[in-house]
Amino acid sequence: MPSNPLPLMTPAERLRAHLRVFFVDHGIFRSLFYANFHRVSPRAFRSAQPSPRQLRRWQRRHGIRTVLNIRGSGWHEAHVRLEAEVCDALGVHLESVHGFGSRDLPTREDLNKLPALFERLEYPVLFHCKSGADRAGFLSVLYLHLREGVPLEEARRQLRLLPFGHIKHANTGILDFFFQSYLAYAARHPGTDFLTWVNTAYEREALLRAFRPWYSLNWVTDKLLRRE
Repeated sequence: MPSNPLPLMTPAERLRAHLRVFFVDHGIFRSLFYANFHRVSPRAFRSAQPSPRQLRRWQRRHGIRTVLNIRGSGWHEAHVRLEAEVCDALGVHLESVHGFGSRDLPTREDLNKLPALFERLEYPVLFHCKSGADRAGFLSVLYLHLREGVPLEEARRQLRLLPFGHIKHANTGILDFFFQSYLAYAARHPGTDFLTWVNTAYEREALLRAFRPWYSLNWVTDKLLRRE
């Protein structure tokens, strides 16, 4: 478990962190209306950025042993400091992954790190990003396929509008396009597994150029929902 390199917050610092998360990071919606918490499999869950109270409740109910933060934030961020403190108090491992965006595609290097990451995690695990709609769904698909052997066509159901809030026709649909590209390649080259495609045929820049979202829907993800 990566240890928190920062000292415990003072009560005043903790209050400021809570206020920042609640009002600036849109925690008010996640805490009061929709945490986007769902079971991925018997050993995995997904959600939006959890509050300390939500983490305590979910850990108590589901025995969560690892929290995997997909936001790629630094230790100085208010939501990370609060999350690190509650994970320390609960004895839960806190991991962070970088290189996975909601409107971008990961590199081959970052994709190749995932099997080892999924191997060493302690389960049950909670995957989360900010809203729980896109990056958490993307990692959930990859976890189900690479770790639990779920066929990709079934695993990609983790990227849906209902109940997760993922919008595949906006710029966040690049994540769907990524999996569609592999499945189309595998249909032409039977027997090609996902990681073989990643390492021999995946062209990140070409896929980014080829994807065409419905630009009218980008307003929803970028302005209305304020997705990261």
